Amino acid sequence: MISRLLADLVMVAHGALLVFFMVGGFLAWRWTRLIWAHLFIVVWNLTIVLVDFGCPVTVLEKSLRRQGGEEPYQGGFIKHYVEGTVYPTGYTWLAETIGFALFVISYLGLALLHLSRRRKAAAAKAAAAKAAAAANAAKVANAAKVGEAEKATLPESGV
Repeated sequence: MISRLLADLVMVAHGALLVFFMVGGFLAWRWTRLIWAHLFIVVWNLTIVLVDFGCPVTVLEKSLRRQGGEEPYQGGFIKHYVEGTVYPTGYTWLAETIGFALFVISYLGLALLHLSRRRKAAAAKAAAAKAAAAANAAKVANAAKVGEAEKATLPESGV
């Protein structure tokens, strides 16, 4: 019973990781620290696709199902749960291509957003420096006027 529950939890977590792979780069536009977790998931998925080895999360789920008395499914997580449900059977290559295209698009957008934020910050810093310089110049001018006014009120010495 516990093994089946754990297998179901692993399955849900696995699905969440796949969703995060698809949208995590876009989430990083708002929460930039997510980029590191997303980059890990991207490298993980890229390695699994390019090296073509079984996902350890799938192995864990199948092991838990076996311990719970269930017959584990054949193939991988995507083939069992996603293919034929989310997209037509035989189009895993297209889903992978779309997933990695979303990764590229989200990271390009993140880079543009980062550059835009840096430009805004630099412009704000320059404006603040200009305002500080103007305020400092006003203080100097005011101090000079006060100094002249004080000289005018002082009695002249006969030296």
